[in-house]
Amino acid sequence: MSLPDAVAADEPAAAEKFLFMAPVSKTPKKIQFADDMQEFSKFPTKTGRRSLSRSISQSSTDSYSSDSSDDETSPRDKQQITSKGSADFCVKNIKQADFGRREIEIAEQEMMALISLRKRAQGEKPLLGAKIVGCTHITAQTGVLIETLCALGAQCRWSACNIYSTQNEVAAALAESGVAIFAWKGESEDDFWWCIDRCVNADSGWQANMILDDGGDLTHWVYKKYPHVYKQIRGIVEESVTGVHREFGLKNPSFQGATVCTVLSSLPSPAVPSQKNS
Repeated sequence: MSLPDAVAADEPAAAEKFLFMAPVSKTPKKIQFADDMQEFSKFPTKTGRRSLSRSISQSSTDSYSSDSSDDETSPRDKQQITSKGSADFCVKNIKQADFGRREIEIAEQEMMALISLRKRAQGEKPLLGAKIVGCTHITAQTGVLIETLCALGAQCRWSACNIYSTQNEVAAALAESGVAIFAWKGESEDDFWWCIDRCVNADSGWQANMILDDGGDLTHWVYKKYPHVYKQIRGIVEESVTGVHREFGLKNPSFQGATVCTVLSSLPSPAVPSQKNS
């Protein structure tokens, strides 16, 4: 039976049966939900997003982009001070401290062992009297370590063991918290050794009695440039295998070696085959 005959035989039923074949309007009616449109209008435009990101935190945007004139100026040539008036540091931009503080707080949530150690021993100050000069990567995680050492009573001065790995905002946060830190991303070789020297040779006459190193550069610098300081070192913590091999390379018979604790094996051993410091 053809379609016209079927429609003629039972027009109402046929119309209902073939309803899906009804032509679709080329101009469908627009359905507008007032609440959704109002909510959508709250999202910022491209220009608005840029303004919003800057309004959230000036320091957070500075972490990823900075003024060209700021990039061209070496941190060594800048005059920067913390909110407490301290100038015993050298970082890329101290204004990034707020953003760096948020990164450290995030890292603290994943480093519960150190945080628990703070809570248990902070009142006792077991590291009181320890003057630690350090040279490691400057990241949010090492920031948690450094601030834990300070919370337990140690005095710390820090530089970076790698010229490219420093998180500038974290370095700024540590400086703002009172740590004498000398590090920024993109240091030259001259900057690298200058930063280490500023940590060791403090203007205040501060003298380290412990070393926390990663790679052995700091240890070698103290040993070669400041032998009188090295002789007062009570212990050295070395993080890398390379640094451990370099420590054993310090074979001066006239030198009394400090005790070295390698992080990877956690076994103390004398840096050189000679008498340890008492």
